[in-house]
Amino acid sequence: IVTGAASGIGRAVSEALAEKGAQVIVSDINTNGANQVADRIQSCGGKARASHLDVTSEEDIRRRIEQTATEHGRLDYMFNNAGIAIQGEVRDMEKEHWVRIIDINLMGVLHGTIAAYALMVEQGFGHIVNTASELGLIPIPTNCLYATTKHAIVGLSTSLRAEGAALGVKVSVICPGFVQTGLYEAATIRKADNEE
Repeated sequence: IVTGAASGIGRAVSEALAEKGAQVIVSDINTNGANQVADRIQSCGGKARASHLDVTSEEDIRRRIEQTATEHGRLDYMFNNAGIAIQGEVRDMEKEHWVRIIDINLMGVLHGTIAAYALMVEQGFGHIVNTASELGLIPIPTNCLYATTKHAIVGLSTSLRAEGAALGVKVSVICPGFVQTGLYEAATIRKADNEE
């Protein structure tokens, strides 16, 4: 399962997994985008299916994970990749900006991690891969909200990695730098310049 798979890193991960022979569940709230990615994979001979997924819904994620495991007999990988950007100085942010980015970037990853981890512990294997960012490691002005969620993902992933090792479950976190994914083109920007 790859979340946020309709574009950017999620699309690239889905395509790379399919090239390696994986059956990919291309998941995104953007159903049309997910369908396009799955269709492209299939047209290249890969195995993929699109799935509408709202990562802010714990139930939606849990159901997708359980259905995937039931249909395929297991869940090998869970890529928690969906995310948004909200850019600007903290003094210009409203509470709803914080709530929105935490719901998607942090809680979305947390929902996927918890549900996949429970299943993988039960089956005795699996690998959870969470997308953070270099902003989860270093400070960059006007990105405090985004960095807050990404620091939390790094902490979640590295701590759970230590717990899961003895149970057969691998946990990784990736911290890419700035990538041309469309994330910042689609960002909510408050009194800041997205070219910074």
